Amino acid sequence: MTCPDFDWKSYILDEITAPERRQMEQHLTGCAHCQEEVDGLRLTVTALRRLPVQEIPKRISFVSDPVFEPSAWQRFWNSAPRLGFASAAMLAGAILLHGYMARPVPTAPTALASAQIEQQVQARVNAEVARVLPAAVDQRIQAQLKPAMAEFSAQLQEVRAQSEKGRMADMRLASDAWSLLEKRYNTLFVQASRQGGD
Repeated sequence: MTCPDFDWKSYILDEITAPERRQMEQHLTGCAHCQEEVDGLRLTVTALRRLPVQEIPKRISFVSDPVFEPSAWQRFWNSAPRLGFASAAMLAGAILLHGYMARPVPTAPTALASAQIEQQVQARVNAEVARVLPAAVDQRIQAQLKPAMAEFSAQLQEVRAQSEKGRMADMRLASDAWSLLEKRYNTLFVQASRQGGD
């Protein structure tokens, strides 16, 4: 037996008119195969209605998402500012390379001019060294001699003080010797006058 082409989904969801419904119900009483299909659809609808209502995610991510993402090179080449910057950098590099590679080879006059400049610089350096070196040497020698001069001055003061002490001691000795000589002379004079001599 061939079953007519009925829309069983509309029948389960009550989306058909009353005459169509009656016709479908008459067919279901006589066709076990269609009855089985309708029971399966009812079970599915009942199961779906028992599921909790959840908010639909804003974006559903699939396992294949990373596969479809562009690679780093693709992102670079698809970005106009990056591509423009890379182009400008390559152009600048090419210009610099061309400028470096196209430099003229130094000729003999350039080498001669460089030798003259070197001689002039050497002469200026020698003149400056001759001017600055004596003053620097004098300052360095004075800086080295300053402590020695201070030590020598201190030693000279000490020698002068000792010499002064020695001179004073010698003068006292000379004074004592002189006074002793005076006393002896006076004594001799007194004795001579007692004995009757001049």
